[in-house]
Amino acid sequence: MIKVVYGTKGVGKTRYLIEDVHSIIDDCKGHIVFIDNSDELITALRHEIRFVNITEYPIDNLCSFYGFISGLVAANYDIMAIYVDRLDLIAEEKPDYQVFFEKIKQLHDRFNIRFVFSISGNIKDIPDFITKEYAL
Repeated sequence: MIKVVYGTKGVGKTRYLIEDVHSIIDDCKGHIVFIDNSDELITALRHEIRFVNITEYPIDNLCSFYGFISGLVAANYDIMAIYVDRLDLIAEEKPDYQVFFEKIKQLHDRFNIRFVFSISGNIKDIPDFITKEYAL
């Protein structure tokens, strides 16, 4: 499953991610990774969830972020879910989300990893392919 929570600041995207990750943790037979761009949520997540502050790594576009995610998966085949809050802050100025999500879909299909992303932005600017395939 690949899902994207898209909306303006303050609509509850982060809260949704936290509630969703906590709802699967008891039934998850592997590891869960939660990636964010600050340490704010580290105490909001249960200790079983591997928290990663992406700002600790030199990631500044979706291509390098995809490489980072691939490295996580290569190093740990037990990852069952990856949650990413504020993908828009990781992406470059005019990101090619379609290429990124096509690559993520390949990882999902090959390793059966659940991916849940949040992206901040105006609802009217959401790309059509996200609405059709991944939007909640």
